[in-house]
Amino acid sequence: MLQDHVDEKDLALINALQVTPRASWAQLGRALELDPVTVARRWERLTGTGLAWVTCVVGPALHSEFCMAYVEIECAPGRLDHIAAALSPEPQVRYVHHITGPYGLLVVIALRTPAEVSAYLRRSIGPIPGVQAYRAEMRTAGYSEASRWRLRSLERSQQHALESADAQPVTAGAVRVDGVDRELYRLLHEDGRMPFTLLADRAGISEPTARRRVKHLLANRLLRLRCEVAQSITGWPDTAVLWASVPPQHLEPTARSLAALPDVRLCCALAGQRNLLLMVWLRSLGDLPRLEAVISERSPHLTVVDRAACLHTVKQMGRLLDGEGRSVGHMAPNTEVLAAS
Repeated sequence: MLQDHVDEKDLALINALQVTPRASWAQLGRALELDPVTVARRWERLTGTGLAWVTCVVGPALHSEFCMAYVEIECAPGRLDHIAAALSPEPQVRYVHHITGPYGLLVVIALRTPAEVSAYLRRSIGPIPGVQAYRAEMRTAGYSEASRWRLRSLERSQQHALESADAQPVTAGAVRVDGVDRELYRLLHEDGRMPFTLLADRAGISEPTARRRVKHLLANRLLRLRCEVAQSITGWPDTAVLWASVPPQHLEPTARSLAALPDVRLCCALAGQRNLLLMVWLRSLGDLPRLEAVISERSPHLTVVDRAACLHTVKQMGRLLDGEGRSVGHMAPNTEVLAAS
C-alpha cells in the first residue's frame, strides 16, 4: 500500500507546499519543526517516487482568455486505452479521466475560441479510431479549482505563518510577456521548485533576471504554482463526478456554497442543461450518498442529473499518472497561451 510509504510529516510537508510551493527549506523547516536538510530529503523522496510534485499552470489573470470544454467520449470495446493514449500528449488536453457509464472518458480541453474548440472536436477527437460518439459542454464560470484543494494536515498557526510568508503584491497595469517568460513557464511546469540558478542557466538569462521575472509572473497572476499529490496517499482515494441542474437565478449562490465543501475539488458552471459540474474526492465511494444528501440540504434548488465514478485519471495538468495517481511522465505545456493580460 502506498500509504505505508508516507507518514504524517510527509503529508504536512505536502500541505505546506500546497500553501506556498516555492518556500525555502528553512521556511518549511521552521513551520514543520524539522531540520531543513530533513525537509529537503523528504521532498526528494516524494518527488522521486512520483507521490508529489510542484508544477506551474496558467494563472487566474488569463482564465478569461480560454474556452474550456468538458468532453465525454463513448469508446468502442477495447479502444479506450488507445483513445486515451492518443489524446494525452496533446497540449490542449488538460485532463483525461476514465469514468464509469456509457461515456468511458471525460476529457478537459482548453483553447482560445469556440471555433477552435469546434475544430479540435471535429479534427482531433472525432476521427480517432474507436470514438463512437462524444458530447461536449462549455464551461461558463469556475467557482473552485483543483489547486485550491488542501490536505489539511497543518495546524492553523502553521498555515497562517506560511501564507504570510508567501504574500506577494500585485503590480497594477498591463503586463507584457515575451519568449523568456514563456520559457520560464515551460521550466516551472516541469518543476515548480526548480532552483533559480538552474532556471537561469536553462533559460539563458542571469539569476537576478530569473528571480525578477518569475516573481513578476506570479504576482500578476499570469502563472500559478501548485503542489500535486498522488490521490491514493491523501486519505481521499476515490473520485466521483456529479452533473447537476440548477435554475439560472440560483446557479451562482449554489455553486459558491458547494465550492466551500471540503470534499469538492472542482466546481464549475456549464452551458448545457446540466449546468453545474462537481468533481469530488471521497474517503470511499460509499460516502457519495452522504455527500449528495449534504448537497441537497445546502442546495434545495439543485437536482443531480447524472453521476460517475472516476476509475483512473490518466492525465492531470501535464502529468501522466499511473493507477495509484503517481506521476510517471511529463508533457510540456502549450507556452503560447501565456500572452499579455
